[in-house]
Amino acid sequence: MKSIKYFLLCVILLSSTATIYAQTADEIIAKHIKAHGDIEKWETIKSMKINGRFTAFSVEEDFFAIKMDTAYYAELHLGQHEVIESFNGKSGWTIDPWQDFIFPREINKNEINVFNQKSEFFTPFYKYKEKGYAVELIGEQNVDGIDVYVIKLTRPNGHSETWYLNTDTYLEYKCESDWVDFAYSAPAETYFDDFRTVDGIVIPFFVERTFFQRDRITQIVDIEFNPEMDESIFEMPRSKEMNKLSFLIGKWDVKVDVWTRRGSWYNIDSTESTFKYKATNLIEEKIKYDRIFVQSLIIDYTYDSSTEKYRLAIFNNFSSDIEIFDGNFTDSTFFVDNTSISYGDTTQNNVFTKIVFSQLEEDSFIVEIKSSRDNGETWNSSDKLTYTRRKD
Repeated sequence: MKSIKYFLLCVILLSSTATIYAQTADEIIAKHIKAHGDIEKWETIKSMKINGRFTAFSVEEDFFAIKMDTAYYAELHLGQHEVIESFNGKSGWTIDPWQDFIFPREINKNEINVFNQKSEFFTPFYKYKEKGYAVELIGEQNVDGIDVYVIKLTRPNGHSETWYLNTDTYLEYKCESDWVDFAYSAPAETYFDDFRTVDGIVIPFFVERTFFQRDRITQIVDIEFNPEMDESIFEMPRSKEMNKLSFLIGKWDVKVDVWTRRGSWYNIDSTESTFKYKATNLIEEKIKYDRIFVQSLIIDYTYDSSTEKYRLAIFNNFSSDIEIFDGNFTDSTFFVDNTSISYGDTTQNNVFTKIVFSQLEEDSFIVEIKSSRDNGETWNSSDKLTYTRRKD
C-alpha cells in the first residue's frame, strides 16, 4: 500500500511539475521584459538613436545607429574601412569597402536575418507573439558559473536563436544565433553586460559578439529615445555618377529636327518623353517620334564602375534592335558613342553613332545624334531633339 501511495505521489508531483514547466516560458519572458523596464515605458518607444564605440579587427572607432520599428541604420568601421548599413524591415543595403564595393549593394537573405536581430530594441521577446515568433523553454543551465534559463526563439523566417537569461535578474547573459561573416552564414555567440537604466529602460551598454575567429565589441555611450529622424536614410543611395543624370528625371516636351542637305535643321515632329528611375542606379526613358517610320525607343541609362563609363542601351521597337553606347560626363556635356562596342563581327564597315547631351539646364537640354563612317575621325549631324520640361 505504501509503495502504491508513493507511486501516486510521484505521478502527481511529476504532473504538477510538467504543468508549471509548460507555463514557465511566458512567466520568465514577462519577468525578462519587466527587468528591462516598465511595459508602459516600452510602449512609448518608437525609435532609438545610439552613439558609442565599435571595435573590429582590433580597431576601435565611433559607432552610430538608429533603430525604428523593425528598421535599422548604422555607420561604423570595420578596421580602417567605413561601413554603412541600412534596413527598412524587409530589405536593406550596405556599403562595405572590405568586399571591394564602393557602391551600395542589396543584402542577402542571411543578412536580412541578421538585420532583423540588429533592429530589435535589445530583446526580441518584447511583443514576440505579435511578431509571429515561437518560443520554447529548454530548461535551466549553468553557463560560466551563472545560472540561466535557456529559451529557444524561432522567427517566422525559420531561423532560431538560443537565449540564456540570468535566473536572478532575468536579463540576457548570452545568445547563440545565426550571423554572417562578409555575407556568408556564420554561427555566433553574443554576450551582454553593463546594464544601465535610461529613462526607466534597462539597456546593455556592452555587447560582445564572436563568430569564427572574429570578435566585435559595441560599447554604448548614450541613447536617445524617439528622436526626430529623416527616414530617407533607409533608402538605397544612388551613385554620385547617376546623381549627375538626375536632371533628366521628369516629363518633357520634345521637338525633333533633322539635318538637311542644305546644311540646316528641319523640324519633323513634336512628341513627349518621360525619364524615371527604374532601379536605384538605372534611369529609363521612353520616347516615340516619327522619322518617316515610327521610332519607339526605350533607353536605359546606367554607369559601369569597372570601366568608369556611362552606358546607354537603346531598344528600338521598330527594328527590334538593341544598341549599346558608352561614354563620359565632362563639365556641362554628356556624350556616348558606340566606337568601342563590339558585337563580334569585325568584317563589316560600321557606321558609328554618337549621342551628345548639351546645353544642360534645369528645364531644358539638347540631344544631338551624329554619325561617322571613318571610325570616329569625323562626325556628321543627323538628328536633334530639344527637350523642354513639361509644366503640368
